[in-house]
Amino acid sequence: MAISLTRDEVKYLKELVAAGERGRTINAPTPRDGLERLVQASYVVARAISTDAMHYLITNHGRKALGDVQQQ
Repeated sequence: MAISLTRDEVKYLKELVAAGERGRTINAPTPRDGLERLVQASYVVARAISTDAMHYLITNHGRKALGDVQQQ
């Protein structure tokens, strides 16, 4: 499912690319709304680390979507 990415979502994807294979952990109370939409679109994978922390990794699908946006 292709979605139209917001500026914040593009920023999240760029941060996840920069994080490399390790991905990025985000603790509460940092807002994660934009990331949840990316997870639903299969651009990002999320794994719960604890009740207040999530670990995010960009997928190949997310890398492709980011590349498509950057080519425009």
